[in-house]
Amino acid sequence: MSKSIVAVLILSLISIHKISSQNQKIFITSVKKGDNSVEYNYTKSVLGNYFVEFDLESATNVQDLSAFRKTYNLNLTQDSGTLFKLDPIDKEKPIYCSYTYSYKKGSINPQLDNSIVYFLPFKENKVVAIYESFRFNVKPEMWKNYAVYSKTKDTICAMRKGVVTEIRKFSVADKGNTIFRTEIIVDHADGSNASYIGVDEKSLSVKLNDQIYPGSVLGVMDNVVDNDNNHIFKFNVYYFSDEEVEGIDGKKVKILERSVMPVFYTAEGYQNLRSDKKYTVKYNDEVFSREMTSQEKEKYSSNKKLL
Repeated sequence: MSKSIVAVLILSLISIHKISSQNQKIFITSVKKGDNSVEYNYTKSVLGNYFVEFDLESATNVQDLSAFRKTYNLNLTQDSGTLFKLDPIDKEKPIYCSYTYSYKKGSINPQLDNSIVYFLPFKENKVVAIYESFRFNVKPEMWKNYAVYSKTKDTICAMRKGVVTEIRKFSVADKGNTIFRTEIIVDHADGSNASYIGVDEKSLSVKLNDQIYPGSVLGVMDNVVDNDNNHIFKFNVYYFSDEEVEGIDGKKVKILERSVMPVFYTAEGYQNLRSDKKYTVKYNDEVFSREMTSQEKEKYSSNKKLL
């Protein structure tokens, strides 16, 4: 889902080279210290959570070299910072090395806050039937989308507090034609992400970098319909992982994107969603204000409504 850009850098005794590109959003630079150690720093000029896949390809005069000759998955928690440092075996000699890195949107293996309760992504009192869709050879407990079908272009709302970090169009095949759908990606405080697929581009109520709250209006369903003229909307909460698990066919498969199966507040109570079951959308103040700052709570209390 996320665009990945690869850069190759080589550190020598007299110079440090970095790739610059018009589309480059994250840069890693290496800095030689007085004790001949090398520090790897990053700068990030893009919104939201990102992680770096770092691979040290070759190196000389590096302590614990075997520990570094693998891909590192490192979360970028700030706009800039230090990734790690290499120490020389012989402090009188410099380190020579080459490395590659790529970056992806999201956080790798974040510490999820399982106490968070979500709202269903529709207006209050809407009754929705939930269906599940899966990925080839990936077990449902690893990844699933929730889908809702509706005869009307329903209003789509946020499930949880977060920041809109990506609004993208992508092509899909539909009845022999190529059509485009819009997906909204929202970053959450614990490193998870929400995906809202099938929002009408012309109806968007949010833009990049907007702070949203549970129940905030995002837009309405787009015009894509199935054979029964039902509008189709899909949503998912996920994070990134680097684990290898057993697929449906029994073979090992590398999992990068893993779904969260959150608890939702509904008129039927606190629910883990199940396929082919109906739920009634319900809001409450406790869920709404769960992740608010004291200033946001004060604003909500005085205005009675932030949505």
